[in-house]
Amino acid sequence: MIRKKKIIIPVAIAVVAVLVALTLYIFIPVSRERQMDALCRVQAHGAYAIVFAPKDTLFLSLRDDSLRNAAIHADSLHDHCDQTGVFVSNNGCLVTTDTLVAEVPSEITGKPLLARLERIDTLLTKRLKKETAEEDELNYYARTHTVVDDGYNDVMAYRTVVTIHKEQTDSALQKVRRAIKDASHIKATMQIHAALTTPYTQQPIRARLLARDHGLLLLQTADEALPVGSTRFSVYRFGVRRLNSKLLAFNDLGSQSVGQLPQEVSRKAILFPACEGGAWVNRSGHLSGIEHGGKRISSLSVARLMRKVHCWPAWWSLNFKAWIKGQRGTTPKTSMEDRPKRVLLCVRTLMADSALYEGEALQTAKELKREGYGMLTRKDGTTLRGMWHADTIGEGELTTDEGLYVGQLDSLMRPKGQGRFYGKDGAYYEGEWKAGKRSGHGFSVNGRQIVHCGSWKNNHFQGERMIYTADRIYGIDLSRHQHEKGKRKYGIDWSNLRITSLGGGSRRVQGKVDYPVSFAYIKATEGKTVFNKYYPSDLRQARKHGVAVGSYHFFSTRKSGAQQAAYFLKMAWIAPTDLPPVLDLEPSDKQIRDMGGDAALFRQVMAWLRIVEQRHGKKPILYVGQLFVNNHLKHAPAALRNYDVWIARYGEFKPYVRLLHWQLTPYGRVRGIHGEVDVNVFNGSKEEFLNYRRSH
Repeated sequence: MIRKKKIIIPVAIAVVAVLVALTLYIFIPVSRERQMDALCRVQAHGAYAIVFAPKDTLFLSLRDDSLRNAAIHADSLHDHCDQTGVFVSNNGCLVTTDTLVAEVPSEITGKPLLARLERIDTLLTKRLKKETAEEDELNYYARTHTVVDDGYNDVMAYRTVVTIHKEQTDSALQKVRRAIKDASHIKATMQIHAALTTPYTQQPIRARLLARDHGLLLLQTADEALPVGSTRFSVYRFGVRRLNSKLLAFNDLGSQSVGQLPQEVSRKAILFPACEGGAWVNRSGHLSGIEHGGKRISSLSVARLMRKVHCWPAWWSLNFKAWIKGQRGTTPKTSMEDRPKRVLLCVRTLMADSALYEGEALQTAKELKREGYGMLTRKDGTTLRGMWHADTIGEGELTTDEGLYVGQLDSLMRPKGQGRFYGKDGAYYEGEWKAGKRSGHGFSVNGRQIVHCGSWKNNHFQGERMIYTADRIYGIDLSRHQHEKGKRKYGIDWSNLRITSLGGGSRRVQGKVDYPVSFAYIKATEGKTVFNKYYPSDLRQARKHGVAVGSYHFFSTRKSGAQQAAYFLKMAWIAPTDLPPVLDLEPSDKQIRDMGGDAALFRQVMAWLRIVEQRHGKKPILYVGQLFVNNHLKHAPAALRNYDVWIARYGEFKPYVRLLHWQLTPYGRVRGIHGEVDVNVFNGSKEEFLNYRRSH
């Protein structure tokens, strides 16, 4: 009996000691510093993966309603989240919520996968067609512009992005069609990758998925160790001391955020990245739950999640080994003084203008000020997301009915300065803004893939301002007016032609105007009876002196297109090496009405163009004025779009339609020619002009 007492007493003492130690461990408060060190920022990316080979994978979007996207790179998809994580072990395991993959199956096979692939095939085909058209237009811009043009480098940078996207779309489309052919034997498996950030890490730490259960994800760092300076929360198999728990999270700036997320917060979007996945901490400083969509998931669920990977003895064994390893290689932590000392609250409140603000805020003695990450929603549905400081936001993401703006903002939260706009119709603009409108220099690609690069004012494109240099290709057009002034007659010195003036005005000229005449168009005929008597000699001299030459006809509204074409072909001397013939179309509005309107006019114009093209095998060029373009060309038949356009526009801005030549002034000066001369500029580089001559 005495012997039993001798055994029981020490055992009892040991048990009591263990219980006391456990009680102290559970109930003695953990410092707020250690609590904060157990938190991190989680940036998770997810996608479905169809693996054909180790280095041959197709990635699909996770969401049923957004499964319109497919890519050859997982990071090209937009399925991602940004939230808080909680370290729960010494070997780098952490818990966060499954916001990214909630209600999404881990695997898709069979008919559901085939149906989605077929839908993606259709969508990618449309996308590829659009991106191809956009690339073609940007390639055209590249051919017709040089580095001296304003905005050239910006447009070329955008072209590079478009080209990469097109190549990726094409590659993804081929993989999708490959997957469709073998849909009965393949499967799409969920893949999740994460990057972790702590107050003490400069670079994000990679992490992988270990388990998923009941709204939680268990991740682990790639090196299976706690990041330097980090600690962990203790996780109990029973929810200990939930009373007086508070929500603790870690925000983007490294400051702490303490508060309770309101239940009425929408779960459709991640409005509070500082709180989603955050830790509920009891008054002893231990983990009592995880924040998920405005509700708390208990620590018991966390324990079950951890148990899916290892049983508890194995789990604590791994923890102990990782702790020993960590102690040997511990690096001194960064001083807490390096961390911003702010306590931010997660709020959902109406502002003075009845706009709803959801995000982080700083409570001062007098008022609540927006501070940190947040989103503002106005009555009209407009939303503004970004980082706030002292109740203002200098740049952010503004979403409206028209699309998404990303860039600088003024005090009224309107676009200003530099910014980018992505329209819902596929339009893109990058450049300067003022008072919420495009103003200043910028470039855009609209839904019809037309590039506008130049000056903007109050959302309207004014035009492209060119810088004139000796590297451009200049030309002239001639008629009898260069030979006759009143009763006096003048010759042309073809051996000494040099452009010496562009007509003045506000043109931007780099260097001295002293340009060679690279091409010349000479009037041959008008109507069905008028012939330019100087045409033969000017044509011969131009060819003799190596000037690229072409012939043009002045269109009359009183004669049919066929009659005028026959007269032009009879009188004009067009050699195979000459430039394509030109139809000069300058009717007044009254003349167009008298002949029956735009439709009647374009019928005769098309007749002239087709007859001349059939005879010489070259598509003629259409010469028009800017007013004609604005008022009438939009009514032209689709067939007319196949012909190059030469536009007369005498303002400071270049015509903003696709064109071959631009007649920039009727008041130019050319050495060797008496009086004023029409000066034109080829819409392209010297190389492009040589290519044009060889192909035409």
